[in-house]
Amino acid sequence: MSTLKQFVHHALDQLPGPVPPPPAPQTAPAPEPIPPVDAQGALTGAARAAKARAAGQLRGEEAYTQAEGKATDRGWVESDETVEHKLVSKEEFPQG
Repeated sequence: MSTLKQFVHHALDQLPGPVPPPPAPQTAPAPEPIPPVDAQGALTGAARAAKARAAGQLRGEEAYTQAEGKATDRGWVESDETVEHKLVSKEEFPQG
């Protein structure tokens, strides 16, 4: 059995065995591209959303946050309803 003194002075009775070689890095298979249509020829959800957004039928994600405001020469001005909603939300869910 080795002691701390033997360890510090590199005088161990037994030396460790050989170190195994590191494992070869695994390469992940390349992701298959998502086709814009499924097997029946219908558009996938992402393709439908992109097409609707391009046609102006779908607004951006931030348009659905129920926050109303507009840019003015004084900066960003939010509606009274949005300010009231944020105040209530901060009281219910304080963030620090």
